[in-house]
Amino acid sequence: MNIANVSRRNFLKGSGVFVLGAALPARANLPDGSITAAFEPNLFVALDTDGTVTVTSHRSEMGQGIRTAIAQVVADELDADWSRVKLAQAPGDAKYGDQNTDGSRSILMNYDRLRDAGATARLMLRQAAAAKWGVPLEEVSAENHMVAHAGSGQSADYGELAADASMLPVPEKVSRKSEAEHRFIGKPVVHVDNGDIARGKGNYGADVKLPNMATAVIVRCPWLGGGVAKVADPAPRPGLIGLEVIDPAPPAGPMFAPWGGVAVLAEDTWTALSVARELEIEWTASPNQSFGSEPLTAELKAMLESPGQTLFDIGNVDAAFDSDGQELSAVYATPFLGHMPMEPPAAVASVEDGKCQVFASVQDPQSTRGLVSQYLSMPLENVDIRVTLLGGAFGRKSKPDFVLEAVELSKRLKRPVRVQWTREDDVRHDYYHAASAQFHRAMVDEKGHPTAWLQRTAFPSITTVFSGQALMPAEWELEMGFTNLPYRVSNQRMESAGIRPGVRVGWMRSVCNIFHSFSANVFADEMAALGGRDAIEHRLEMLAEGGEMEVPGMQPPPGHAMDIGRLRHVIEKVRELSDWDRERQEGTGLGFAVHHSFRSYVAVVLEARMEAGRPRVTNSYVALDCGTHVNPDTCAAQMEGAVVFGLSLALDGEITMKDGMVEQSNFHDYPMLRMNEAPPTTVHVVPSQGRLPAGVGEPGVPPVAPALSNALFAATGTRYRSLPIRMA
Repeated sequence: MNIANVSRRNFLKGSGVFVLGAALPARANLPDGSITAAFEPNLFVALDTDGTVTVTSHRSEMGQGIRTAIAQVVADELDADWSRVKLAQAPGDAKYGDQNTDGSRSILMNYDRLRDAGATARLMLRQAAAAKWGVPLEEVSAENHMVAHAGSGQSADYGELAADASMLPVPEKVSRKSEAEHRFIGKPVVHVDNGDIARGKGNYGADVKLPNMATAVIVRCPWLGGGVAKVADPAPRPGLIGLEVIDPAPPAGPMFAPWGGVAVLAEDTWTALSVARELEIEWTASPNQSFGSEPLTAELKAMLESPGQTLFDIGNVDAAFDSDGQELSAVYATPFLGHMPMEPPAAVASVEDGKCQVFASVQDPQSTRGLVSQYLSMPLENVDIRVTLLGGAFGRKSKPDFVLEAVELSKRLKRPVRVQWTREDDVRHDYYHAASAQFHRAMVDEKGHPTAWLQRTAFPSITTVFSGQALMPAEWELEMGFTNLPYRVSNQRMESAGIRPGVRVGWMRSVCNIFHSFSANVFADEMAALGGRDAIEHRLEMLAEGGEMEVPGMQPPPGHAMDIGRLRHVIEKVRELSDWDRERQEGTGLGFAVHHSFRSYVAVVLEARMEAGRPRVTNSYVALDCGTHVNPDTCAAQMEGAVVFGLSLALDGEITMKDGMVEQSNFHDYPMLRMNEAPPTTVHVVPSQGRLPAGVGEPGVPPVAPALSNALFAATGTRYRSLPIRMA
């Protein structure tokens, strides 16, 4: 396999280039400053005189297809020939707007501005042709990379008009295409990076090589906040440069500071790894040295026995529980989880002559730029962050601690340094998805419908990584499947509690939706079973007929209130998709779950049975309503991946800590679902073009684990309320 090395990326070369940002009339430079282009900032589309269109992606590509989606949107409104469209990757720079590829928001936040960038370029090409040919603008059309005037028979390739268009003022308002005119938006398009990735030509963090670059492997303290007390010098060997001690991160509120430890610097990766494995290090103590995941889970469950902070309270829950009727209660628990991207973190930094350049697989180059600037006390304009492809991320690479490690070592060594994490480093020093516990208690009628419902959630907040004083869950964490639960009863109370962990916690794909969806969907299934009801029919009866859901706490963005009608529709669609009412063979059960997250609606049905003492999912069905979607194949792929991701965490996902140390280290004790275990998955993407776009990368995960739990109950009669699912 030949893997090309990355150097400074040249975006465009040549003269007569037409470049514009999203309707912002100013002159601009392309990201590498190699040429003077027409407009800045917010650079998204460039047109060369040979007709090559270069679309700049300001979001990070980690396999989710965002570079392709951005190009589809821009090229559609430009009405470009797709075979003549290329992609460039933006560096971290405020002129591009928000660059945080996180929270399934890339299209949601940028759809209109990307359309405007392409539509503006198309209009200006028509204006340039109209002026050149002396004909009315309204008689000039632009389609498939050609501008034409039917009356005179004149036509020109886009490239022929680039220079003339670059001299025109940027219009402040443009008209976008109608949905019927779309050629790429809403259509399946092969991802632009697939070929390079399949041939081993994709450039990731570990592929970057700079002249005179050293490699660093860091041995980190097993517990957060511990430092180096003593380290024995290794024996000299060829290629070994030396050791550097990195100060420990704060034991509380560590943010994105380097973890701390001993860095082995060498001329090659193998030497650095070999020496690192042989080091004898004594570590200093930390308050987190006694931390354990088992005591934390026990404490979370104990917290649920007492009232927490009230978030929502209607009717009289306490009086309802004192009345006659059937009562149902259950406690649910989920463990710490690791991100486990296929590519462990890697970053290359070069700090020299008052400037810093970084090449790294980061999800947010712009905030990384700000952190590096602050860390070095260096002017922001002297920091350059270049984004490689990301070999998976799931939220881990939005925390650039590994970048700051490379920056620190390059500053000391006065030469470029690549910091390479191993799989073991990544497993043991992650920003873990928080462990949690939920308590649900309800009074139910003869149909299994709740007449009173008490809900409590307890978990360590992500805010604890930013502050040593933070304790309670944040509003935005609670809005992920708890305060915006779609079921409203006349007597209902929601409460929350927080706890400080002894490890770093952070956002992982789907975040708090994972455990909130698990507890709510399994408890709803338990209510249906208590009433002897069909799970889907029972759930539909629990929902309003339609309308927008009013929720306490954090409010959704304008236009994205939870639409109960759309939620009902994905439920009905997955019932149809799975042929829910068809009788399955004995020992096979169907499980259903539905969840609204990242402004999308997803319903899942899993078909499962027990094989050799382990759950086996034989079919999965997913209905997704994400509003306007750019690439239906990507949407389907994300749902298929969500099923694998969700089943992995439901069956095997668990990070445990004892004496401050993580007990897992690699895929042998933190396994992923294998290919032979992955079920056939049928996906239906609801036609919702014309609606506001919503998330796709994360909303498929939350319903998977509860659907599995419910399917196993249907198959075996045993209820599983904790993850990962363990057989008795």
